[in-house]
Amino acid sequence: MEKKIKIRLLFLFIGWCGYSFGFQSVEYAQNLTGKELLIVADSISVLLSKYHYNPAELHEDEYITLEKKVKDLAIAVGNEKEFIKEFNTLWADGPFSHVNLAIAQMKAVDMANYIDNLRVGNSSVALEWDEGTAVLKVTTMTGVDTMEKLYEAYREIAAKKPDALVIDLRNNSGGTFAIIPLIGHLLTDSYDAGVFVSRKWWRINEKVPENKDFENLKPWEGWSIKSFWHDVQEAPLTRIQFQPMTPKFQGPVYVLINKKSASATEFAVDVLATLENVTIIGESTAGKMLSQKMYDLPYGLQLSLPIAEYYSLRIGRIEGKGVAPDILIDGSAAMDLALRLTKGVGSEEAIKATSLEANEKDAPVFGAEKLYLFGTMNDWGKQWSNAPQFEYKGEGIYVTKFTFTKGSYEFKIAPMSWDFDYGARSDAVSLKVGEVTPLVRIPGSDNLRIQLDETSELTIMLDVNDIENATIQILRD
Repeated sequence: MEKKIKIRLLFLFIGWCGYSFGFQSVEYAQNLTGKELLIVADSISVLLSKYHYNPAELHEDEYITLEKKVKDLAIAVGNEKEFIKEFNTLWADGPFSHVNLAIAQMKAVDMANYIDNLRVGNSSVALEWDEGTAVLKVTTMTGVDTMEKLYEAYREIAAKKPDALVIDLRNNSGGTFAIIPLIGHLLTDSYDAGVFVSRKWWRINEKVPENKDFENLKPWEGWSIKSFWHDVQEAPLTRIQFQPMTPKFQGPVYVLINKKSASATEFAVDVLATLENVTIIGESTAGKMLSQKMYDLPYGLQLSLPIAEYYSLRIGRIEGKGVAPDILIDGSAAMDLALRLTKGVGSEEAIKATSLEANEKDAPVFGAEKLYLFGTMNDWGKQWSNAPQFEYKGEGIYVTKFTFTKGSYEFKIAPMSWDFDYGARSDAVSLKVGEVTPLVRIPGSDNLRIQLDETSELTIMLDVNDIENATIQILRD
């Protein structure tokens, strides 16, 4: 019955959230010329000026400078794929979030209907148990099936009556529908969360809206991103209110976040932070809290841009700031800390023990000794300036990047001293991009091999959590 409860809530959408949608791309013109890409760049500027939530932000120096860089990029790059990649790199550090360029997967007008019915698969929600604690992992807020899995999870939680609940929202970059059950089953009363602000507000106002400006507005109601996108652009202010759902969980709740928790996830964390039984653990969230919509561009490309910004009643604007945790700790250690707290360990003792353990885990596996990529591309280290050095990323992972030209390569991973090296197993075949391949650490091991059909910038990841049974994974950037 809870699925039929009307929830006064918005749906946020922040891109693809890492899922493959399984449909054919709209046909687009390939090998665009600089002149054609300049048309695309000009069209991007037009769309932003027409639909961006606050036109005044487009007159600031940071945006004007970035706009010029985009037009220079259109002339400088060799093709549309390179333009898309470099455009998104520029905007990753832009003056506001939720700007993204892509090859159109379908017409923008059809996108909202698609999102409203999207099912993302089994990896979106997992409910696990640690003795008397329920651990609910949510990887995206997108998908009708994500929402259904959360309803099921809360029913199971109600049936088993755990002592505590841990909700893991680390690396959850946002989405749409799943915020409904995620929040609703933890509320006992309705909650006014905040307000979305569109360009219609900023046309006639220079100040941030105050509570008196929207307290008499009817909260937005609905289940459709298509309706929300329409309504939020038509109204100067859109009031957001949550309603409680059954069954309720009212025991201790620990919510885990990190710097990759973004958009709709930040919205959810901001609301959950108001509840007395909830403790937020981890790092401040991404600070990417806008509502985004897609628009078509010439030559089969598509632009996502922000159409409304959000102001929380609790902390104000989240964009550019994020949501801070109650307990600040490295995101990778947040689960360990939460589970200690669920077992009754005092907060000070738990934080100290978790931090000590995290520091031990983060120490480089090989101490001060550096690892390098030695092979035919650098004459096995004789071309010293061309020998990529691995950087330790924590948790047993070393990473380096290198641009390979088309051809066949052999290589190993070793320190400068060659006291040891990682090579191929005797039965190994040529490495393939994306695959995880076991390595051996024995003298005289075979060389690792890879064949590349085109010039490629590759990321090489070495996992030495077990130094005698390391693995390598190569990813194309």
